[in-house]
Amino acid sequence: MCFFSSIAMIDTKANPQVSSLSISTAKPDRFFSKLIHPHSVHHPYYNPNETTEDRIEHDIKRSLARIASLEAKIGSSSASNDHRASLYPTAPHSAMLANISIGHPPIPQLLVMDTGSPLLWVMCAPCSNCDRYPGQIFDPSQSSTYSPLCSSRSCHYGISSQLPFNITYADRTFISGTLALEHLVFDTSDEGRSEVFNALLGCGHNFLSSEEPGYNGILGLNNFNQTLAWQTGKKFSYCIDSITTDSNFDYSHLILGEGAYLEGYSTPFQVSDDMYYITMIGISVGEKSINIAPRTFERKPDGTGGVIIDSGSTFTFLVSEGYEVLLTEIRSLLDGSFRGVRYVEEPWLLCYLGTLSRDLVGFPVVTFHFAGGADLVLDTESLFIQRKNDAFCMAVGPINVFDLRSKPSIIGLLAQQSYNVGYDLNNKDIYFQRIDCELLSD
Repeated sequence: MCFFSSIAMIDTKANPQVSSLSISTAKPDRFFSKLIHPHSVHHPYYNPNETTEDRIEHDIKRSLARIASLEAKIGSSSASNDHRASLYPTAPHSAMLANISIGHPPIPQLLVMDTGSPLLWVMCAPCSNCDRYPGQIFDPSQSSTYSPLCSSRSCHYGISSQLPFNITYADRTFISGTLALEHLVFDTSDEGRSEVFNALLGCGHNFLSSEEPGYNGILGLNNFNQTLAWQTGKKFSYCIDSITTDSNFDYSHLILGEGAYLEGYSTPFQVSDDMYYITMIGISVGEKSINIAPRTFERKPDGTGGVIIDSGSTFTFLVSEGYEVLLTEIRSLLDGSFRGVRYVEEPWLLCYLGTLSRDLVGFPVVTFHFAGGADLVLDTESLFIQRKNDAFCMAVGPINVFDLRSKPSIIGLLAQQSYNVGYDLNNKDIYFQRIDCELLSD
């Protein structure tokens, strides 16, 4: 399958309304949203007739689409001396959905939480090809708080002078429209409301997609000075509940602002190509530190390599020099007890006949070690997936089997299960705390 991308630009130098954005809030400390996974019974397109195999197949396809999209982004990046911010594409069909209301009166919208995107956008009326998506399409003409951004003083005399945006994703999904400032409403965990004014919003009037994605837009959480994360206090956290074993889970959530949980051990991050890069220094299996060369996961001077923590991929992918060592260790623990199986569709997956809940009880955890002392501990539910009723596979794959120039390692959502992940954008730290998400939902 071929993937393509294009880039949309916001010229902040020519548009002082954008470069000087400010925000006011009615409750400035905490903005809470539950997160909905595509497999959840709370998802608008949840299909109770889908099998475990169907859902895992969707996860694999979404993860591969995400890889292609990241490659398009990283591969096309280059230094720039002007004052423009690039809105690079990422694959929006996977990951977690946040429920946020927009405008006055507020209209609920399901938005994909994307740490690799800098823009909050929604489909807006009038809209081409937006009739098959969930909920009510946001109509800016019916909102008393909608304020379009202008490329000239004649903005309010016609849409032609309003500031445009457009994004083409790697799977050829396309969105275009105009930029505006708008009012956002978050439902809090105690049935109250938190409000945000003058948030930067992309209002999309033309949408093309080959799929029914089950979302109304994208909530970009990149470390960029026009994102909602910056506007609400430069802190956010999300907690990921079980996303493979229980379709009824209801405690995954996102928190923006001072109320975000920044707990546990932290590791520094750097941002490049709109992605959060962190420094992985080693991997352990059980109590054993496996022998991976110290510089395996470093980002190279040409921008290739490195480790991305991502909200858009379900699976985790490692550069081959690290993956092969981990693979050898895992195989040494499983080959003598289980019969291996290979799938033509995904020959890179390490798979065995068996059942996770029955056969891998007591299997040693795999721990990713990061600079600064932070760890991600992967138990069997984070390390493996039940591929079929009678077969399981490791949910970590080799990035090198794909024809990529950039070859980043990617830490996906499965590896982040049962963790609160906190982002401190001021100090450029990411926090990992292993915890039951229900404990943080109050």
